[in-house]
Amino acid sequence: MGKQVYKSQMNKTEIPYFREIAGHDPYQWQARLFDAFVEGNIPNSVDIPTGLGKTLCVLLFLFARIQNPKLPRRVIYIVDRRAIVDQTAEQIRIWVDKFTKISSLSTSFNKISAFPSSSPVQLGVLRGGLADDGEWRLDPARPSVVVGTVDMIGSRIMFSGYGDGRSRRSMHAGLLGHDSIVMLDEAHLSPPMEALIHTINQLQNHSKFKSMALSATNTESENVFRLLPEEESDPLVDNRLHAIKKPEFHSVKTPTERISRICELAIKYQTGAIAIFTQKVADAEKIVNRLAKSIGTGGHERVSLLTGTLRGKERANLAMDVVWQSFYPSRERGKERPSVFLVMTSAGEVGVDLDADHAIMDLSPIDSMIQRLGRVNRIGYTEAEVSVVHTEKEENGLQKPPKTHSQRLDDARTKTLAILKKQKNFSPATLREIDKQTLESCFSPSAKPARLHAEVVEAFAATSATLQLPPVSVYLRGVSDAPELPDSYLVWRWETAKLVKLGNDVTKKVITFFRPHANEICRVPTHFAEDLVKKILQRTPEDKLPLIVAQPGGDIEVVSLENEKNLPSFDHATVILPTTAGGLLVSGLPSANAKDEVTDVGDNDDRVRFINQNGGEDELPDWYDQAIKIEIPLHDTIDDNINEAIEESYLVYALRRPDTSLQSSDSDLTMLGATNQTIDEHCTLVGDAACQIGLALALPSNEIHALKTAGNWHDRGKARSIWQRAANIRTSGPPLAKSTKGRFRSEILGGYRHEFGSLVEAEKEIPVNMPDRDLALHLIASHHGWARPGFPYPSQWDPDAFSELNQRLAINVADRFASLQSKYGPWRLAWLEALLKAADAYVSSRNLKVK
Repeated sequence: MGKQVYKSQMNKTEIPYFREIAGHDPYQWQARLFDAFVEGNIPNSVDIPTGLGKTLCVLLFLFARIQNPKLPRRVIYIVDRRAIVDQTAEQIRIWVDKFTKISSLSTSFNKISAFPSSSPVQLGVLRGGLADDGEWRLDPARPSVVVGTVDMIGSRIMFSGYGDGRSRRSMHAGLLGHDSIVMLDEAHLSPPMEALIHTINQLQNHSKFKSMALSATNTESENVFRLLPEEESDPLVDNRLHAIKKPEFHSVKTPTERISRICELAIKYQTGAIAIFTQKVADAEKIVNRLAKSIGTGGHERVSLLTGTLRGKERANLAMDVVWQSFYPSRERGKERPSVFLVMTSAGEVGVDLDADHAIMDLSPIDSMIQRLGRVNRIGYTEAEVSVVHTEKEENGLQKPPKTHSQRLDDARTKTLAILKKQKNFSPATLREIDKQTLESCFSPSAKPARLHAEVVEAFAATSATLQLPPVSVYLRGVSDAPELPDSYLVWRWETAKLVKLGNDVTKKVITFFRPHANEICRVPTHFAEDLVKKILQRTPEDKLPLIVAQPGGDIEVVSLENEKNLPSFDHATVILPTTAGGLLVSGLPSANAKDEVTDVGDNDDRVRFINQNGGEDELPDWYDQAIKIEIPLHDTIDDNINEAIEESYLVYALRRPDTSLQSSDSDLTMLGATNQTIDEHCTLVGDAACQIGLALALPSNEIHALKTAGNWHDRGKARSIWQRAANIRTSGPPLAKSTKGRFRSEILGGYRHEFGSLVEAEKEIPVNMPDRDLALHLIASHHGWARPGFPYPSQWDPDAFSELNQRLAINVADRFASLQSKYGPWRLAWLEALLKAADAYVSSRNLKVK
């Protein structure tokens, strides 16, 4: 395969294989930005019109990283729309898959990685709802791309990850906040987040963390990358910038009439791909049903719905939908086919590569309208019609100056309408001519960023302490009078009622081992989740509703609800309902009115669940015999009618291979591994793996030695008899650190932390004059998330050591943390901890042997 190289008159650096990966030659602006990346010049923001491939900044940076090894390894790509995370990740996954077919690219990325992998670049997706698979964390030296929302990425950089337990909080902060570049897509939607990552950049003040805002409506003036006049003359760019989008305006009296008018306008199109945008999910649902009914036979096959609240399984299926494929920019043109309609909320405004022939939409502020218009006649192929349906109230505006957030939003819509009515074309070039002050007056009202100080960061970094801190959302979303609308994650599983009967401890073990998969999750506003559960309770007044609520901090609540009075907090929580409760339409849209049983989609090719009764099993996959599994006895299965115990049965959960996410959790299930490993074997392997990571990262030799030493000692505290009994390890041989199966009885430990026992051993054996001895000891103490700043409870200390020694070591742990954080800074110290955790997870999840 020949090497594809692009050279523009303005750039001297080659971009190998760009066409093979992206599918087209780079625009001149992309070649110029690539040059800037290679030279290490990262702009504060990239202001490029919608439709010109801003997402390709990820690809450009990965290519630049090959030529400039001083650039960060991880690209953190933030999209502030629920539904867009998976779609953006899928596009990046396509690029990464193409990397594997180009040997020189694979070789380039593998050279700088610690461990072998079939994927030269690792992709991580942080959707929330416990869905992260953890693969991207295994090799911190391997280039990776992590895609997520403001809440999921931002909370993790700030040591407060929604859904993270103690161990992952510091690990995620380190991996996302060091040796990384954060790209914030459509930054104008998230001014507080933009301010946060810019401040973190300033606090660290070194080349291993960078931030860059991407926007089509940028109003910044300092260090902004923009199109040059000569770049706009490129025919492909010119077509997109001056694409014809003829405006039409339709006034109605009420919101109800607006829905009717949108449907009337839509049904007039006999051919073409018609995009319909509306602000409310309920309106979108009504429009879908009315259009399908108006079309008649086959109507639902020509109308699709895209919202951020769709369940992952059904949202993923959209890509294979005939309607969705009719909006691909690369689709075959020129043939007249019956019209198709894609009805979207804000989920379709950002990051989706759609190209509608025509569009109909309600009125929203100018920043939202620009994004919508960017999905219409995207490549300038034809002349598009854009109908804006607004109410008379929206046109007339407020009679008094706006005071509340809601009023400011209404005012922005009114001003937007006035500006749009002056335009004869909605092309990007025309809209970019609107002056900055006018444009800003039409923006959605934004929150005021909260100032972040170094002292506040240090407080957040004390993840094992119980401190009274501001909610991290203040730094992600800013200070505003707008009502705070946290999200929740809905999941439906057939065994929910059984787990609720078994209690919190068993359920936490199950959810940690068999965590919700992306296919299972609906991300919805918390108030919607609460209303849905209340509605289910109302229609089943005589039955209790079993419910599992996984709180963002890792706690699990199991409840049998009789009424809405005892409803747990759903803020940023994963709420697991029984499938029999209903609440999900066949389309994948959560609905309180949906009464039919929900299809459980939690099993896949890599994991299964079933009830094993009296040794009998259903047909199982070939890999089951080698699987990692847990068995949960169902002790309370009693037939009330005959008052006799039914034959013993078990809930069985099996994973094809160890879940890498499990290895960095706070759960006792971290004892599970791909193979049985003695403590000596496991610690030797982890020490070697940590050394490999350090070498791949080209760390100073003393830090590499500290990592290897920490790996060699990190699990020695598991040799205590109390830990072996708790792990149900009954062997006459050497004590085990990892087992392929087993039951862990944490109550036997009485609070003992094996890391502290490991620290006791290491303090005695590691030479006092070893360089970076303090770092090695801290890594040992912190590898499960404690030691930030310490082990405050005597119950955590070593039962085999004298109390005076334990007390002195506990004080040393806290002093050491403070000293090292001052030396390295919060994010780099957390990153060094993450290196050891990655080595531990890699060894535990792979079938490795001591050489």
